[in-house]
Amino acid sequence: MVTTSPRTAGPTGILTAAGLAVFAAAYGWLLATGTTEVTGSADSGATGPSLLGALLPALVAVLIALVVAPHARPVVLDGVPTDQLRREALVLVGLAVAFPLSVLAVPGDLAYPLLKVGLLLVAPLAAFRLMRGTGPVARTVPRPLVWAAPSAAALAWFLTSHVGPLAVPLTQQLPDPVTLAVVSLVTLLTASVLEEFFYRAWLQTRLERLIGVGPAVVGQALLFAAMHVGHILANTAGIATGVAGALAVQGVFGLMQGVLWARYRNIWVIVAIHVVTNLVYVDLLLG
Repeated sequence: MVTTSPRTAGPTGILTAAGLAVFAAAYGWLLATGTTEVTGSADSGATGPSLLGALLPALVAVLIALVVAPHARPVVLDGVPTDQLRREALVLVGLAVAFPLSVLAVPGDLAYPLLKVGLLLVAPLAAFRLMRGTGPVARTVPRPLVWAAPSAAALAWFLTSHVGPLAVPLTQQLPDPVTLAVVSLVTLLTASVLEEFFYRAWLQTRLERLIGVGPAVVGQALLFAAMHVGHILANTAGIATGVAGALAVQGVFGLMQGVLWARYRNIWVIVAIHVVTNLVYVDLLLG
């Protein structure tokens, strides 16, 4: 198990409940405004999932993850001083807030991946090295010890989200094959891989040590939803509905990924889920 600092269950439960209440309020707003489809992509012409389609697959995966025990799980952040983790966590939270603000300040298709690499990869690695000094390395991506258990939740998510009535049809116009391949590769590296390392492996793991597992999972999911500012602005129903939609889709997805990471510590399973979510070739193969 992960070594944690002592904390009372009361504040941890209150923080978790408060965070989940934000998601509940987002769904309440969408239902109250008659919103039946939420924005799942910033691509023009893309069809978004229904409210049920955004919630049910993630909920099924979370329930399975809570039932299927990990049996074995690597120890992470063992022996790393709390002060060091606190400094690193503050930097990561600051970068998570700075990213969507920077996207708003510097719009553009090329600026987005560059900002992401700079703020979510280069800056954290540099900060980790500078703040560590002669202290221990805060390793948060161990060799996976569990494969079957997280794969059960991942398969359930895939079947409910991509196969059957909840699957979102592919409606946006695709570019030429070469451009599509290049864009898909960039997306795979900067979204499917980088986002899982930043939000789950780096940020959430440190927050777990500092404030508890529940608040950490909810907190990183809120920040993960906030990074999708393009989806928020693409919503034609207004900012409030755009924010609620981002919480309902990307935020709920972040909650599911956070639970799977906290439960199993297998980075490659959650990366694979993210790849399936973003890779248009999967939708083309499924028709």
